[in-house]
Amino acid sequence: MKKNNTDVSQPVRVALYIRVSGEEQKIKGLSLEAQQERLEQYAREHGWIITGIYVDAAKTARKNIHKRIEFQRMIESVKRDEVDILLFCRLDRWFRSVADYYKVMEILSAHNCEWKTTDEEYDTTTANGRLYINVKLSIAQNEADIDGERIDVVFDSKIAHGTVLSGRIPFGYRINEEKRLEIIPENADIIREIYNYYETTASQGATVKYIRMKYGLNWHYETFRYILHEKLYTGVYDRKGRRNDNFCPAIISKEQYERVQTLTKRNARLTPASRIYIFSSLLICDECGYRLVGKWEKKDYYYYRCNQHFRHGACCHNKQIREEKIEEWLIKNLKDEINSYKTNWEIKAAEKKSNAARSDKAVLKRKLSKLKELYINDLINIEDYKKDYIAYTTALQQIPEITHLKPPDFSSIENMLSQDFKALYNTFSREEKRTLWRSVIKEIRIDAENNITGISFD
Repeated sequence: MKKNNTDVSQPVRVALYIRVSGEEQKIKGLSLEAQQERLEQYAREHGWIITGIYVDAAKTARKNIHKRIEFQRMIESVKRDEVDILLFCRLDRWFRSVADYYKVMEILSAHNCEWKTTDEEYDTTTANGRLYINVKLSIAQNEADIDGERIDVVFDSKIAHGTVLSGRIPFGYRINEEKRLEIIPENADIIREIYNYYETTASQGATVKYIRMKYGLNWHYETFRYILHEKLYTGVYDRKGRRNDNFCPAIISKEQYERVQTLTKRNARLTPASRIYIFSSLLICDECGYRLVGKWEKKDYYYYRCNQHFRHGACCHNKQIREEKIEEWLIKNLKDEINSYKTNWEIKAAEKKSNAARSDKAVLKRKLSKLKELYINDLINIEDYKKDYIAYTTALQQIPEITHLKPPDFSSIENMLSQDFKALYNTFSREEKRTLWRSVIKEIRIDAENNITGISFD
């Protein structure tokens, strides 16, 4: 490519760009070192000054250019007018997308920067030259798309057959000779203990501390959260649109995994293991809909308040509520609230069953009416009419009046309520109290006067 609008008395400043994907390096032998040597030699032969070498290793051209970090750094240097020419080996090292090419060309034109390849000749000053570039980019983009489709097919097949793709292997597993995941028994025991302990305490901080002390594993909170959300522990692979329900042996049950996901959603705020807020993540401000947050004061008093008021002045809820007041209300009213909820659930469940039955019946009745019209208009014969009529009427008669819906299970808490619940509750530790309420209650709504206006169950 020819250099235009450049002061010939000034040395030409050139930036070298190098890219190779991991597959290309393995299959085609396109090494980064070979590209760099070729580019540096070319720049020296032309007397150009190298202002920067930008290397995107193991980056495919199919990726969005914004994900190529070194490429973006090079473009930023162009925007600062620090470069006169971008130099690379071939056009496909730079782009495999016509759209991306023209987006970057706008930037280069605005900053009087040009580009050149060492292994190919291009001319952007003529219509034929620009057409040739478009054709080359279109071919390169098509090749990339075909490669991507082939890779997708291979990956789909591997996941379907339980074969491991490259990437992070979850703690508790290893890859066997058949390229499948198998359980490491001693590590799997640690995973099970993490899930069990977290379910008991509902505290990430307490669980991390426990695992550190017992096993000497100095994990960060991020590692711990990754473990709690890793679906592979149930044996299920579910990533990037690919799913296999029996991808590998399960370490924990799907039921326990779902229970832990529910707990982690509620326990959005991490609290120190030494200070446990019994109702953390359960209390909702009835005025603004935000969660109330815990506040500790001297003499071990625990309060909850709406930070939308105390920090942002965006809510009228300006009072703090004592933890003991919430406990007293629940101990006194929980049994009535559960009975009321069960009654309402049964009414709503009956309505859903009735509506579903009516809907199914209406569909079949419309089909019978349509069938009659078809026969009257001689669009079907009597044999077809009789056959479909019998099928529809039989199906209509077999629609049950009531379908089975699983009611909420309050058996554990009802068993405690049947005893001296208050005395039993007072024997619990703070962690046990928090676990109890989170296992039963989804939300407790509190208004600006600190009245409990209602509770919601799972």
